[in-house]
Amino acid sequence: MDAEGKVSTGRKREIDILKGILTITMILCHSIQFFGVEKDPVQGLLVNVINLTTFSGFVFCFGYVGEMAYFQKSWQTAAKKMGKNVLRILIAFYLSGIAYVALVEGKIFRMDFIREVLFLQKYPGWSEFLVSFSAMLLIGIVCFPVFKRMNGKILILCALISGGFCFLPYERITNSWLALLVGSRHFVTFPVLQYSIFFAAGVWFCKNKIRWKWQLLVLCICLGIPCFYSYAQTGYLPERFPVSLWYLFGGCLFAYLYYVLACFLEKVRGRIGKKVIGCFERIGAQSLFYLLFSNLMIFALDCSSFSFRSVGYGYTYFIVILLVTGYFIHILPVVHFKS
Repeated sequence: MDAEGKVSTGRKREIDILKGILTITMILCHSIQFFGVEKDPVQGLLVNVINLTTFSGFVFCFGYVGEMAYFQKSWQTAAKKMGKNVLRILIAFYLSGIAYVALVEGKIFRMDFIREVLFLQKYPGWSEFLVSFSAMLLIGIVCFPVFKRMNGKILILCALISGGFCFLPYERITNSWLALLVGSRHFVTFPVLQYSIFFAAGVWFCKNKIRWKWQLLVLCICLGIPCFYSYAQTGYLPERFPVSLWYLFGGCLFAYLYYVLACFLEKVRGRIGKKVIGCFERIGAQSLFYLLFSNLMIFALDCSSFSFRSVGYGYTYFIVILLVTGYFIHILPVVHFKS
């Protein structure tokens, strides 16, 4: 790494490490929300930080990998590969969403319930992030020429557009597909146009081979000040569903720090914690399977007689999920789940 905070090679391993960190923290958050105690100061803080950061961080990773895998190629070649990933993630949403409807909501098998999920008329809880991942890749296909030419000016324009969409009259948006794109008070979604700034940032970081820059740290801190001030004053984060401007940019600081941490772990993997860092990398490479399988395990336990809440139980089931999911991947080596 040179004095400008750039790297000479654009490797993907640090992004897999970052995805591994994000995957683990998301599973921890879900475990606490279902089986932990969010009123506990530590678990409540963990949930807030993870919620603020994780989706934005994943979208950043999509943009970063997209620059390496897609935006350096022709539109025809990239669109085919991106289209396959769109379908792959969409299927994961269907599986998770239908499982939520059946197990958590306890609805009997009826085609109208299934149809609502299949045609995106309903976004089941703890599954909506998956369909937003899928839609974000569609945005990448549609706006391919923009992302291919990504530079500082385009990045600033994307930030202005994303921020501007936070001021839409959300209560007037009643179409479920439009809610997926721009948000709504009638549907719980992660609106892809608002969060697309993180996708654009990932493309820009990769294109310019950026890791650590103190100027970016200061910028992220400044962007997050309104969010942190709101939390300090009220004990609550700014509005998340639908996303507010302060919430959107509140995740910048932690997302950047996670990225810097992942780059640092990749740099020192040969000297300290090689096995631990490798574990993060493996989980990141299999992130879609971990997220889907963990949801299925959580939903199944939630509707069973083994479901109860305690601080320790939330942490325990989180560890069980990681061990069981890792075991399934170990005994199914012929199946490729890489994200």
